[in-house]
Amino acid sequence: MHEELGRLERALGDAAWLGGRAVSAADIAIYPFVKSLLRAASKDAAAAFNLGILPLSTSYPRLADWTQNVERIPGFARTYPPHWREAQAA
Repeated sequence: MHEELGRLERALGDAAWLGGRAVSAADIAIYPFVKSLLRAASKDAAAAFNLGILPLSTSYPRLADWTQNVERIPGFARTYPPHWREAQAA
């Protein structure tokens, strides 16, 4: 997991997007996997595993910035799973 997250972190370099200057299919395809991992890592049951990825802004700051960039894409809110929203509110 850390190897792959590190690979993404390095791929971003100083760019806002995985493909460089503009959002690409890579960003859209990889975001759900990263977000799912973060959601799983934040569960109480995951605490025993000491995954070392939260907060993402500390562990992988470029990746954290990238997730925020993805979340600012126009129309993003309409694609966000409703059950994820409900879990955030709880």
